[in-house]
Amino acid sequence: MKKMNFYPKTWQVVPLLSDRYLLDSDGKCIKDLVLRNIYATDMKVSEMDLNIIKFSAMDANGQEHFIADFPGQASIPVKGMHTGLFLKSKSVLDLEPGTYNAFRFYLAKTGSRIIYSDRFVERADGIKFLNFEIVDGLTIKGEESPEAILRFDFEPFKANGIFKTIGQLFKVPGVVTGKLAHS
Repeated sequence: MKKMNFYPKTWQVVPLLSDRYLLDSDGKCIKDLVLRNIYATDMKVSEMDLNIIKFSAMDANGQEHFIADFPGQASIPVKGMHTGLFLKSKSVLDLEPGTYNAFRFYLAKTGSRIIYSDRFVERADGIKFLNFEIVDGLTIKGEESPEAILRFDFEPFKANGIFKTIGQLFKVPGVVTGKLAHS
């Protein structure tokens, strides 16, 4: 029997793994954070493309602490934990020591969109910011790595959504309104 070496091009980190397995190049623990948005949960959002201009954290007292600005950036694809993909930030834990409950993403006037679990795509041009609750909170003591993994708790796509999308290609054009048009 012949032995074959296998070197994958991409690696997937298991969500919510013990902190001792997530270390940066200096040997400091990288925080693995799960973010949840009430709107995304209620509306069964599966993905978002966000044109982020600012990023901040909300502490336990309701104070906002700005982390980073994103000048002139295109939209960032944000996918749910079910895909195995995540965002990695190198400046989240540069915050002052304390307890934080949420992150706030400020959005540009255009360039953002929301994709629901039934694959319906809606532009999110009127939304100024989105708040994401940090599941189990975030406590910074000061000795953590400045890096953090951000995973988003979104709904997986429905299996029949692809058939609905194909069916819409053959429909007669009519008035197109989003799910939130009359809410």
